[in-house]
This record gives sequence, C-alpha cells and structure tokens, in this order.
Amino acid sequence: MQNVRVFFEKTGMTKYISHLDLMRCMTRAIKRAAIPAWYTEGFNPHLFITFALPLTLGVESLCESMDIRLTEEMGFEEVKNRLNVNLPDGIRITNVAVPVYKANDIAFAEYKITFHTRKNEKIKNEIEEKLLCDELLAEKMGKQGKRKVLKTINLKEFVNSYSVISLNDKTVLTVVLTAGSKNNINPNLFVDALKLGDDVDFCEILKQKMMTEDLKSFE
Repeated sequence: MQNVRVFFEKTGMTKYISHLDLMRCMTRAIKRAAIPAWYTEGFNPHLFITFALPLTLGVESLCESMDIRLTEEMGFEEVKNRLNVNLPDGIRITNVAVPVYKANDIAFAEYKITFHTRKNEKIKNEIEEKLLCDELLAEKMGKQGKRKVLKTINLKEFVNSYSVISLNDKTVLTVVLTAGSKNNINPNLFVDALKLGDDVDFCEILKQKMMTEDLKSFE
C-alpha cells in the first residue's frame, strides 16, 4: 500500500463548492476513474481521503492537496490523467507525488488579493499605510474552555510578508499569512479588516502556495 499526495487547482466557479461537496466530488472521481484506492475497514467502510487544509469558500487556489492510499501499483501520471477526465471544469489535478511533509507541517499560505478599483493608487496607499501600523484589529471566533467566544485579534501578528502593486484598474496585494492547525487566518477576515470601503468594486482572492515553518513549499 502506498500513500500518495494529489495536488490540484480549484478555480472559477468551483470556488463556491463547499469542502463537504468537494470531498464528495473527489470520491466520485476516484471511483469513476477506477483508481485502486484504499477503503477503511469495519461496518461502514469509506474511501480514505484526507485534505491538507480546507479552503475558504469563495477563495480560488492553485495549491490544494489531498492524500489517498493506493492498494495496487499505478503510475502517478496515469492517476493524474484518469482523475482529470472525471473532474468538473475548474478542478484540475496538477501533480501526483509521494508526500514529503505532514499536513500539520503547514504553517503559512501565500495569497494574491486583487482589488478591482478605479482608484488604484489611493487603495495601494491605504493598504500600505494600514500594514505599516502596529495593529490591524479583527474579531474572530475562538474557544474559551468549551465555549466559543468572539475575540479581538491583531492580524499584524500573523502577517509574515507582503507586497502591494498598482495595475491599471486594480491593486494587487500579495500576502503570506499564518495557516494550518494552530493559527489559521481566513483571508476574507484579513480583507475585511483593511476596511477599504466603497472605492473597491470587488476583490478576488487566490491562494498561490502553502508553506512550512521555514517557508519551504508544502510537498
């Protein structure tokens, strides 16, 4: 039995597919593609499939991954091609490989946030001013004992790096935020905390990379 990691993109309208529906989609694709994947044992056997980090609804990604186990030998390129034939537009397998890191090794994620605006220089300056401050406050649900409570957090503590550029009718912010099981920052929370107002028509968020604590690509 071999553990394999399947990397895939989730773009376009598929950004509105929930994590639960994505699991169902992948399960169907694996069955239709006749991938020799391992099923759990017991009274209710199900396909063994684990995702590295659930993607926020409405966010596109170039770097999603899921782990499965093969019960028979099959070439990684064949696994990739078989799955792609059985997946909807917007979900595309980019690579299949042997896992290098564990899912809990994920510590950061890089996002490209595109703000569509006719006042791109103004928005660029606002973003830079706010990110130069010591605090960028936001409210986030957290736990206090067994209860869920609303906590105020300083998002600046979870920003590893960033850059901002102005392009025609858009401003593009590339930011590396903490991610993973310990301090996972929702990029939508980060965008809301910037409070850019009506000068922004709409924004698009693309997750470009997942990284370990030492900023190596998650493989």
